[in-house]
Amino acid sequence: MESRPRTVVDLFAQQVRIRPHAPAVRTRERSWTYAEFDRATARLAHRLRRAGAGPGTVVGLVAPRGAAALTGLVAVLRCGAACLPLDPGDPPRRNREVLDDAGCEQVLVAAPTEWCPEALLMGDLDDMANPGPVDEGTSALPRPRPLDLAYAITTSGSTGRPKIVGVPHEGIHNLIVASIEDLDLIRADDVMLWTTAPTVDSTMHDVLMPLCAGACVAIGDDADLPASRILVTVRALGVTALEIPAAVLGPYGQALLPRLAQAGVRLVITGGSQLDGLGLADSPPLVVVNGYGPTEASVAATWYRCTTSTPSWVPIGSPVRGVRAYVLDDDLRPVPVGAEGQLFIAGAGLARGYLGLPGRTAAVFLPDPFARTPGTRMYATGDRVRLQPDGDYVYLGRIDDQVKIRGFRVEIGEVEHALRECAGAVDTAVLLREDAPGGAAIVAFLVGERSSAEVMTGQLRDRLPSHMMPRFFVWLDEMPLNRAGKVDRKVLAAMPVGDPVRRA
Repeated sequence: MESRPRTVVDLFAQQVRIRPHAPAVRTRERSWTYAEFDRATARLAHRLRRAGAGPGTVVGLVAPRGAAALTGLVAVLRCGAACLPLDPGDPPRRNREVLDDAGCEQVLVAAPTEWCPEALLMGDLDDMANPGPVDEGTSALPRPRPLDLAYAITTSGSTGRPKIVGVPHEGIHNLIVASIEDLDLIRADDVMLWTTAPTVDSTMHDVLMPLCAGACVAIGDDADLPASRILVTVRALGVTALEIPAAVLGPYGQALLPRLAQAGVRLVITGGSQLDGLGLADSPPLVVVNGYGPTEASVAATWYRCTTSTPSWVPIGSPVRGVRAYVLDDDLRPVPVGAEGQLFIAGAGLARGYLGLPGRTAAVFLPDPFARTPGTRMYATGDRVRLQPDGDYVYLGRIDDQVKIRGFRVEIGEVEHALRECAGAVDTAVLLREDAPGGAAIVAFLVGERSSAEVMTGQLRDRLPSHMMPRFFVWLDEMPLNRAGKVDRKVLAAMPVGDPVRRA
């Protein structure tokens, strides 16, 4: 009797057996069936095994988004190792430091890389996918266990050196099973467009979820898939589901979603930052689902399905199966429903911690005092939330997003929300700039129909107290985004600031 699938490798193997001739991966040039993709990833996995990769090891993957990167990711998982994606465009010194910190002895590359000449070159996907013996004379590939690491993802560190989050199979497997069985995020007849960078943790969900459900992963030609190109790619590849960052969907969703629905898209997944927008449920049958979760909690711990009654400040929803969420005060005591507190996450989705950094791991992965099993941990997210009576959580901002100016504490998210309600403002981000002319000031960066500072201030007077009012308004053609699809606040922090608002 076959055992129940316990890892993403098990789920993928199950789909290969069930639907070997169904499309698994699609580009504009060609597609690969589950049987072909199975052969390609198995051959590469055997090569990795001969090179020394396997359970307990971490393999670096240096490749841009594409069929080669997807093949490399699945092959690393199938050889029993954990995959650490790196951006080939990042500085070589940074990539080398990350590989060293993670203890990577093997590196897989899509193209020859000068700074890592010892790396294993993947080879041609079509050649690997051809029929024939997978790898004569080799033993069967190992089956990873639920607590083995599946992947590692870098996050920015306050010391200037990235932290590396190690996530076990248990966490991503739990999310994918919930996505298939509970959330309707993927169906066997779906074509899921891969839109995120390989180095972003949501990639693990967006590409592994379809392959674990019998669906197809579609890969476009564009390097960054801006909103202006998404529609073209969707039509060309027959896409039915995709992820769009909240930083893009919030300001542009009302114009983009109806066109996606007409092109055959049934589902848009979003997340990465606070979703703030209207009309997200106005394009049936297309549905928008908002996910929330730090990298340390296996991509997304909570989900919310938008409806016609969803407020413009979109909730982050409720936890998926196997995940627990607590709202606690500074003394780690539960706060009443409706009260504000820090969100802590526990259960199946937790990462193992930061690789090579036991002290930093212990500082945020704390003993869970509410768990029945001794030794259970919970993760301190650093996010302020409120639990509503209906069971949905509302994100209120980062604990460290509170800034202090003229003796007042100011919530950056509240200022941004008020600005988005102003006529003409399509998108906005707010920073406290210590280097502003005249001293520290709240600066609003906006995209949309430009208005004078006096007009903007007039609209905000009914929404914000005087101490939360921006002193500078900077209009941009577009909001800068980082590779994770979030507003790049480092870029905004370096932009020049002009004349302040003249107050009567």
